[in-house]
Amino acid sequence: MQIETNNLCKVVDGKYLVKDISLKFDSGKIYGIVGQNGSGKTVLFKLLLGLMNKTSGEIWIDGEVQKGFMKNVGFIIERPNLIPYYSAYNNLKFISSYKGKTDKNKINKALELVGLSPKEKKKVKNYSLGMKQKVAIAMAIVDDPKILILDEPLNTVDDASVKKIREIILTYKKRDRIILIASHYKDDIDCLCDEVYEMKDGEII
Repeated sequence: MQIETNNLCKVVDGKYLVKDISLKFDSGKIYGIVGQNGSGKTVLFKLLLGLMNKTSGEIWIDGEVQKGFMKNVGFIIERPNLIPYYSAYNNLKFISSYKGKTDKNKINKALELVGLSPKEKKKVKNYSLGMKQKVAIAMAIVDDPKILILDEPLNTVDDASVKKIREIILTYKKRDRIILIASHYKDDIDCLCDEVYEMKDGEII
């Protein structure tokens, strides 16, 4: 699989949030996108996912122009978007059923991989920030997507769990997935990424 962008731009109120981004992402690699807050990392991810409409340019998936929301993708964008009065299991069940792919074994496995119990009944509104982030990671991987787009995936996660989640990400790389990561943590970028791109003022520098 390959994702390619050609002169991708997003303009809001006359200001470029993303400008002339031309990149290629191939299966079996992890790509890091780094830069200060406001540099355009999250906007770029939203454009790729189809969560935000581009102003100009093109996005290609396996040689075909992307239309609408990206398929076969798991993602984390900004804060975890969880249903607060559901348990972790029911959050994953909801997102899977929305895609028509409910599978109890996959849900259990995804939660166990990130160190959470599928049997835990506590509502996620009562979880710590780190535990909510683990639920978000489990939601991203539950349907075994071919593409992972992760915006600050290890933000607020406790040190003991960081190694485990890095191993999950590296396992997906070995399974020939495309993985994009934005992170402020240099260690995450250094130990995970095959290629790293820096953004500033919406451009790749």
